[in-house]
Amino acid sequence: MKIAYGTEVEDKDGKYIGQVNHVIRDSWTGRVRKFRVWNAGFEKDMMLSPDDIREIRQDKIVLALSMEDNS
Repeated sequence: MKIAYGTEVEDKDGKYIGQVNHVIRDSWTGRVRKFRVWNAGFEKDMMLSPDDIREIRQDKIVLALSMEDNS
C-alpha cells in the first residue's frame, strides 16, 4: 500500500477531497499509521488511517467513506 505525499484523494462517490500532505509511520515497522489530507476549502486538514481506504490506484487514493456521510 503506497500512500505518498502529493497523492490525490477522493471519497467513495468520486468527489475530490484533497492531497496527502503528511504521512505518519510506525517507527518500528515503517507502516503508515495515519495520513493527513489538505484541501484549501477545509478549515482543518483531515487525518485518516489506512483503514479508511477502499482502493489505491496508480494516481489516487479512493476512500471507503463519503464526504456526505461525514457532514
